[in-house]
Amino acid sequence: MTRTTKTLRFIFLTLIICSNVHAETLLLKSDKWCPYVCNPNFSQSKQKGYAVEVAKVIFERKGHNIDFQIDNWTNSIDSVRMGIAVGLVATTKSDAPDFIYPKTSIGFNHDCFYVRAHDPWEFINIGSLKKKKIGIIESYAYSPELMSFINENRQNAIKSYGDNPLQLNLKNLDDKKIDILIENPSVFNYYTEGKKIRDHYEEAGCTSADPLYIGFSPKNPRSKEFAKILDLGIEELRKDGTLGKILQKYSLKDWSP
Repeated sequence: MTRTTKTLRFIFLTLIICSNVHAETLLLKSDKWCPYVCNPNFSQSKQKGYAVEVAKVIFERKGHNIDFQIDNWTNSIDSVRMGIAVGLVATTKSDAPDFIYPKTSIGFNHDCFYVRAHDPWEFINIGSLKKKKIGIIESYAYSPELMSFINENRQNAIKSYGDNPLQLNLKNLDDKKIDILIENPSVFNYYTEGKKIRDHYEEAGCTSADPLYIGFSPKNPRSKEFAKILDLGIEELRKDGTLGKILQKYSLKDWSP
């Protein structure tokens, strides 16, 4: 083997190694929360959710691969907190205040209240919830005022667990085990319209909005780098029209036009 051949081989192997190092696979986790986060295994359209698609495009443009896994919310938070996963998709800062967050949100969350059709109850203020059985989801963080009320009235807060907590909350509402369930309006409408049961329920008011983020693990030394990539990436997707195209697939508009 000539010196030139050896040199070329060395350069070739170095490029392969550098390429493999650069093409890092980042594990993201969340629970099923369409249209933000969907489970393509159970979706005819195979949609991953717009927040997942946005993250995938941004990080793949930087040479990273995205491995996205659905789990229940509690396990998802724990996996990211321990550093097993890199990021938690579609979370408020209240859900995991110790995580590393970008400056740019990926949407907004409202805590909205849903009742059975023809129920005259309306949410006016926190006092409206007194003596009502409320359906909530394990490990979800709601608005501070609402969390305070839930903690003070634990006997009336019925938690849903597992992989399909909204489905369980709806069943509890149908069975009159709860009077009200709390959910993000985009998530509630996406699910109930898909099941053609939206007219079975009425929205009875909402709290103010909180921004949603992809939160990165406090155990990962590159989390600040990933957060910056996301900030710049969302700005780029807005400018080149990719964000609008992704949102259009879910019948949504840019949350911050």
